[in-house]
Amino acid sequence: MTDTAKTLTTAEFSKITGMAVSTITQMLRQGRLHGEKRSGKWAIFESELPDNPVTENKIPKNVSSQPSPAEPKKSIESYTVETFARMTYLTEKGVRQWLKTGRLTEKSDENGQKQVDAVNLERPELQHLLRK
Repeated sequence: MTDTAKTLTTAEFSKITGMAVSTITQMLRQGRLHGEKRSGKWAIFESELPDNPVTENKIPKNVSSQPSPAEPKKSIESYTVETFARMTYLTEKGVRQWLKTGRLTEKSDENGQKQVDAVNLERPELQHLLRK
């Protein structure tokens, strides 16, 4: 890439995507994200941002809180925010933001706690976030 390409720090990338900085750094080292070292710090190319990044207080334009007809119906199985975060490269804060913006479907358990639908793990646009 050229020096004119727009880049982000790991902290900026983390804030936009909801992923942990340590996870982003690990993905850079493994070559799963593209960036380069500049003065000992990672510079991540803006082109690496997902199509629908999480942003503070902003719902992406093409995301609806209602599942589209092509999406599977809500499943019976669900996970706590903490468990879902451990299964993916999202932080707990990132999972909560994605629930708030409608990028993840949710339901409440008998205690009123938010639960993340297991069907989210099958969505193609989230496959790159699953821990293998």
